[in-house]
Amino acid sequence: MPIWRLSIVVFSALFVATATRAVAVEISGGTEADRARLAAISAQWVEAYSTGDLDGIMALMHADAMVMPHRQATSRGTAAVRDYFATRIGRPGVQFVDNLQEIRINGTWAYVLGSFEIEIAAANPEDAPITHRGRYLVLYEKVDGDWKMLRDMDNLAP
Repeated sequence: MPIWRLSIVVFSALFVATATRAVAVEISGGTEADRARLAAISAQWVEAYSTGDLDGIMALMHADAMVMPHRQATSRGTAAVRDYFATRIGRPGVQFVDNLQEIRINGTWAYVLGSFEIEIAAANPEDAPITHRGRYLVLYEKVDGDWKMLRDMDNLAP
């Protein structure tokens, strides 16, 4: 086999392996229903964020929720968390992409870990959009049979 064909085969195999690893979600603990619910909550959150559904986001939050964003003040409690998200969600020209990577469940506690990318359209259509990439860690507590977001921490990637 010519070297150029071998290079294409090796590159293709590495690309597929890397792409597969990037989308795989590591899951452990809990029931199948708990695992599915936590994955569904992550998807619901992204949908609510993207469409500006503040009530949808708040329905996922614990009564003692705390949001700890990168380089910003911590928001604690329902009112403060609502105020925080009210100014950020559903903005035109903003696309949010979630890369859920890990779900760990231990009894009535769980965490979800992943990375995100937010692309913001530039004010001038001729300029490139602004892109922020980062990581997040969300701690959940099971309350009255459903999982609620207790702590939400994110930071921008280096």
